[in-house]
Amino acid sequence: MEKEIKCHLCKGRALLHFEELSLDNGKIIIKNSPYYKCGNCREEFATSEQMQELSEEINKKFSFLRPIINAGRSLAITLPKDLINYYRLKKGKSIRIVPESRNRMQLILE
Repeated sequence: MEKEIKCHLCKGRALLHFEELSLDNGKIIIKNSPYYKCGNCREEFATSEQMQELSEEINKKFSFLRPIINAGRSLAITLPKDLINYYRLKKGKSIRIVPESRNRMQLILE
């Protein structure tokens, strides 16, 4: 990652900075998130590469690998307590499962 690039607005000198990024009202913290700040116009921005890396980091850190288990004659997965609390899940609530491809599905709370 370059320590200095040209500002996309004023073509001034933008220097690399790092800061703690807080998402979802502080529930998700990303430390040392890189961005550039222009010394001329004071614009703060991230490159597309930085945004892609941030997206990958969030997806990697905030995913849960769960085993598929037997539940009677069905298969089931368990949910971690953090997700249960975050989404305020309760017994009896419904979740819609939408197949998107052979290896991806979306869960929608009803």
